[in-house]
Amino acid sequence: FFFSFQTPPTWARLPGRGAEYVRRATTMSEAADSFKDIAVPEGSDRRELYKSPYRAIYTYKMSAQELDEKFREAITGDHQKGGWQIKNDERVKYVGKLEVSKEVCEDGDPSNKKKLDYKVSFEDYPEAGMSALKYYTIQSYTK
Repeated sequence: FFFSFQTPPTWARLPGRGAEYVRRATTMSEAADSFKDIAVPEGSDRRELYKSPYRAIYTYKMSAQELDEKFREAITGDHQKGGWQIKNDERVKYVGKLEVSKEVCEDGDPSNKKKLDYKVSFEDYPEAGMSALKYYTIQSYTK
């Protein structure tokens, strides 16, 4: 796994018939603070290494324990991107996989609820003083 301390480029789809992509640089001010509807926690030297419709990878200059605290604050808080529940937590010493789940109303209709489920993976690189946070859609994770 390679860490870069420069803001990495991302891929953007060009409009048109073909699946043509072009690289473009992304600064953290441009990068969204969420993957799908899950908040991405703020942290020391946060970098977006990769983002697609199916997964996203972020690195932080902090331990996995510190990242876990920030992650829990970001997703379970009482704000627009909060309200997620952590389930199937398979992590050992803050490293490993878990699932997050949330029920949302479609089109503002409380009787029309949809359940959102995503996988999240924590990795720790103590020799570098860094950790990584990876978000996956359930479909991309099982392939």
